Amino acid sequence: MQSGIAEELIERVVTHFGAHRPGPTWDTEATLPPIISAAQGARIDGIVGRAREAGAVVRCGAAFADIEAARQGGAYYLPTLLEGVNHDNPAVREEIFGPVLTVQTFDDEEMGLSLAEHECYGLAAGVHTADINRALRAVRSLDAGTVWVNRYGRSADFVIPTGGYHQSGIGKDLGRQAVEANLRFKSVLIDFSEQL
Repeated sequence: MQSGIAEELIERVVTHFGAHRPGPTWDTEATLPPIISAAQGARIDGIVGRAREAGAVVRCGAAFADIEAARQGGAYYLPTLLEGVNHDNPAVREEIFGPVLTVQTFDDEEMGLSLAEHECYGLAAGVHTADINRALRAVRSLDAGTVWVNRYGRSADFVIPTGGYHQSGIGKDLGRQAVEANLRFKSVLIDFSEQL
């Protein structure tokens, strides 16, 4: 996050996160579904705990929701924002797969792109800018399977393949590439010259 706008944007994100209402997926009032399992919830909480021990500052979340559905076995982890993290922090180094956002600030484009690079993972990245040339430079530089510009989240267009680079994923989902990955191709060569 660019240093000059960091505090204002963090406050807006904290407000947005606080407006989420955890609950089961069939509850039309709920805006925060459960984590896939209690084990995954514990994994997320463990990473957040280690991140705090390594110096992360919690701006919101970092706890399970205390709601009836959670008491009945659902794992609802509150949207969490961590700041004050460096590149070696567990919340930055590991793929969390939960509602946890880390904030690292930068002063210029080069520093921002270096923060976005990861030696092991490359699932997705996002760029927010009004400068299309800056956006395209970032897209070319980022080593990620999906790069969102001024948006976040999957497209409704299922022909776009999704998947990561490096240790993020084992191929692509959706699109022609995913279909072809599940096909077995066979070449058949027949000589009909004796029949003619």
